[in-house]
Amino acid sequence: MAKQGPPPPRSSRMPEPRRRGPGWSDPDAADEDGELPPWAGLGIDPRWADRPSGPGRPSGPGRRSGSGRPGGSGRPSGPGRPSGPARPGGPDSDGGIDGPRGRPRGRLAAARARKTRRGLFFWASVVAVLVVIGGGTWLLLPGKSTPAPLPGQIVSSFLPGEFQTVPNACSAVSTATLDQYLPGTRTKVVPNSVDGQSDSLCDWTLDAKPLYRLLDVEAQAYAPNGLASGDGSATFAAIDAYRQAVAEKASPPKASHLPKATVDTMRGLGSAAFSAFQVSTAGGDTTDLLTVVVRDRNVLITVVLEGLDRSSTGGYGPVSAAQLKAGALKAAQDILARVK
Repeated sequence: MAKQGPPPPRSSRMPEPRRRGPGWSDPDAADEDGELPPWAGLGIDPRWADRPSGPGRPSGPGRRSGSGRPGGSGRPSGPGRPSGPARPGGPDSDGGIDGPRGRPRGRLAAARARKTRRGLFFWASVVAVLVVIGGGTWLLLPGKSTPAPLPGQIVSSFLPGEFQTVPNACSAVSTATLDQYLPGTRTKVVPNSVDGQSDSLCDWTLDAKPLYRLLDVEAQAYAPNGLASGDGSATFAAIDAYRQAVAEKASPPKASHLPKATVDTMRGLGSAAFSAFQVSTAGGDTTDLLTVVVRDRNVLITVVLEGLDRSSTGGYGPVSAAQLKAGALKAAQDILARVK
């Protein structure tokens, strides 16, 4: 047996790596990217411990890029792996990764949808605010009128063209009218009104033999009333009052002790007008009464001019019915001209 000597000294110099030429290929590296095992499936991307997986993994010293690998870009295909386009889920697949950062297309679509919904919500909010501001401005505008009611709807407010106030009855009848039909020294009485500016009354009395005259005027603006006919508007309330005045002249209540009147319709005065003439006898006195009633929309003007035809004490009369009618008509026209 040959005697063995001591082992040769080790060199501290590390062996140089083999230089790799442009046509070099590493069979171990080829095996590394070779065919996947059957249990891996087509959708599984193999991972190695020393580098990340997926299309975004960087190439470096530990992994050769596709350009330095034989066969051009991409991993060489093995016998069980078909070559061609990228794997499902790669950059060119329909439902996989979109863009260099690997963001799913579904998430991008959802983000775009959310942005669109936010834009629609913003503009819808802007439109709603503008509508509210415009409606509030319209409600606060002066002179705003209430819209016409729908059929069958009960009106609870004044309609366009209706009046809420009436002129002062005492100042509405002109001095010229009073001097013509009640000449002389007159006594004026102003009855109190419980309806404020919607009702005004005034009386003048002339007692100078052989004349005795009493002029009684009233102007009233009716308000909407749910008990009125029609839609309950102020105009219908005035129409009801006008009809009631006609009925009371044609058939006076027993408590009035007045005879039935001769009622005549008057044309061209307000919305509707009539006159009524009555002769009353009581205690030996005979009094002629001439009434004129005019309706202008929801305003009712009532004028009564009385004349003492005969008196038990004597000294009064006679009275002209035509003159009474002319005086009552002129006073009604004076008030009507002041209704605004």
